[in-house]
Amino acid sequence: MSTAAKGSLEGGFVAKKSFGQNFLHNEKIIDKIIQTGEISENDAILEIGPGHGALTKKLVLSPAREIILCEKDDFLFEEIKKKYDLKKTKVIHQDALTLIPSLIVRKPFKVISNLPYNISSPVIISLLSVCPTTPDKMVLMLQKEVAQRLIAPVGDSNRGWLTALVEMVCEARIAIDVSRYNFTPVPKVESSVLEMKNIVMPRDFSVKQAIRVLKAGFVSKRKKIKNSLFGFFKVPQEKVTSLSDKYKIDINLRAEDLTKENWIDLIREFKDLGLI
Repeated sequence: MSTAAKGSLEGGFVAKKSFGQNFLHNEKIIDKIIQTGEISENDAILEIGPGHGALTKKLVLSPAREIILCEKDDFLFEEIKKKYDLKKTKVIHQDALTLIPSLIVRKPFKVISNLPYNISSPVIISLLSVCPTTPDKMVLMLQKEVAQRLIAPVGDSNRGWLTALVEMVCEARIAIDVSRYNFTPVPKVESSVLEMKNIVMPRDFSVKQAIRVLKAGFVSKRKKIKNSLFGFFKVPQEKVTSLSDKYKIDINLRAEDLTKENWIDLIREFKDLGLI
């Protein structure tokens, strides 16, 4: 049994499956996460689900000017609050999904977290679509399958609407693959650290508008976009043909086959047509 596991048991804490709690205890991997974060003295950092503070203690030692710790669990919130009641830390007892829509932070702003797996995709969506301060960079521990899906290339059947959105707004890569045996309790899945950098929101439309179009395109993944995307928005056939000719888009393709540039062109046009 690892030291982290013993500490959890001796402290009387039992990980909650409903909260997706799996605590990282490998110091070398934690150091790699910190390195990937490229933290400077100007950065504000958000950590979601700090748990017992294995990553937190390294964040506190970093040059970051501000560290925001968001913990939903009552027991862990009290533990983290006692450990890290410091001038540059702010410990918040709240569900991350209710915090994010009201989170205003002075930039540069980075999110560095070992995310609870049961909320990983909703957290990413919220940070990109409803957070008043868009992160400049995110370094997130995710289920490996989720991380791989988020960087799936054009034409890959694993692509989904969130893959297309991530590709549209940032550069994403898997920085580290992490064995499940580096966590307590040991999860059933493998993990990966996803780095999302150079995050820039679209200029000509909102992320919410982009999401509406992307969801329509991917709602029936095996359908061609002439039926799924254009059919959903009831675009007249002559307009479909016009857009296809204008942007050299084959309407017999599936959503997974469209490039970032294809999506940007279509979302902009759908906005101009008043469809979103």
